[in-house]
Amino acid sequence: MKITINRSDLLHAIQTVYRTSPAKITMPILGGMLIKAEEDFITATLTDIDLTTQCRVPANVVENDLICLPARQISDIIRHLTDDVISIETLPEKDCARILYGESEINIYGLPPEQFPEIPLPSGENSLKTPKKIFKDMIRQAIFAVSTDRTRPLFTGVLFEISDQKLRLVATDTHRLALTETRLEVSTPALNVIVPGSALSELNRILQAEEENMVIEIGQNHVFFSTEDTILSSRLIAGQFPLYNQIIPAKYISRLQAGVRETYDAVRRAALLPQEEVPVIHFSLSKQQCILFLNTSAGWIREKLNADYQGEPLEVFFNARYLMDCLHVVPTDDFSIDFTGSLSAAVIRPLERDNFLSLLLPARPREEKNL
Repeated sequence: MKITINRSDLLHAIQTVYRTSPAKITMPILGGMLIKAEEDFITATLTDIDLTTQCRVPANVVENDLICLPARQISDIIRHLTDDVISIETLPEKDCARILYGESEINIYGLPPEQFPEIPLPSGENSLKTPKKIFKDMIRQAIFAVSTDRTRPLFTGVLFEISDQKLRLVATDTHRLALTETRLEVSTPALNVIVPGSALSELNRILQAEEENMVIEIGQNHVFFSTEDTILSSRLIAGQFPLYNQIIPAKYISRLQAGVRETYDAVRRAALLPQEEVPVIHFSLSKQQCILFLNTSAGWIREKLNADYQGEPLEVFFNARYLMDCLHVVPTDDFSIDFTGSLSAAVIRPLERDNFLSLLLPARPREEKNL
């Protein structure tokens, strides 16, 4: 390999893939970053086998080749160089790279590139396009409801449901559910696959909120997310996602409408009270007033919400953190909560938008002081 490249371009490629580096290295080769020089580009690749990130940037390539260098070392070195242009070449010594900058050089011993795992490639069969900004918002609106319980792998993923020229993302940890969708530009064959929530979290880190389209390609065992210079691929989760439509209430008996920021801030203030257990917010709702309560061994809080409530009086309890998570991703200034009873799931929706909802199960009531 022999290349000359702008440091800023190389740093972009290295940092893009290094952001998704695995927390635990199970094999030495997985601590390496594969750098491949071909034609007028270099491609940096990092993988933990289940998740792979590749970033391609322009370079002046004199000799095509590839090398695998320790990911952390090469990232730190390139980040601390100050020259605008650098050169990299492989040496006769096995798996060694020389980095030239100004009148100086660094030599790094690498890993055998032939040991680097084989990278899955998209087939182009099931492909769709969507603006990066919209998809980044969709990730944010779904990912909070993903479970972290690895003993139940289906719930650690996000359902990608493609039908009727729509892409829908659904996630649930069995305590709450999030659903968000967007309309696609062209018709795509109906598909249901489960994408690991961890992969979407990593994608969210590197995805820019831009209007340009990105490409999503779904294969038999992998999903690929492609932008102009980056491809993130992930192994799919096998199994059947729960029939979520059956648990979303079709009717409601009462409805609360309020401002997102005001309600979020009130719940957050209440949750700040020190406590040994998860904070549980008590809502006392009637047409006359909407009151929020919370008490702990450290004290209690009572707030009156500026809200509109229609229906019979209702006493309902919610996990404060779960409720804040739901409110945090509502894409409008105002929202509604539809109730079917004090012990049944409530549905949170943005006002004047029909492409997002979250479902939240009530919490178990706790003993309260007389407030």
